[in-house]
Amino acid sequence: MFKGFKKKFIKVKKGKIFCKIGGNGPPLLLLHGYPQTHFMWHKIATNLSKYFTI
Repeated sequence: MFKGFKKKFIKVKKGKIFCKIGGNGPPLLLLHGYPQTHFMWHKIATNLSKYFTI
């Protein structure tokens, strides 16, 4: 899942945010809602990473 993506924690004032980053091209932010997780993007993120940095 998320082959070629790197895991990263971004420090913010009140904690940290987990993300996965991969691909090439202009940035594209994929957000999930509650109660979903990043897993909901695993199929489309791989395809979009051909054209965008996810």
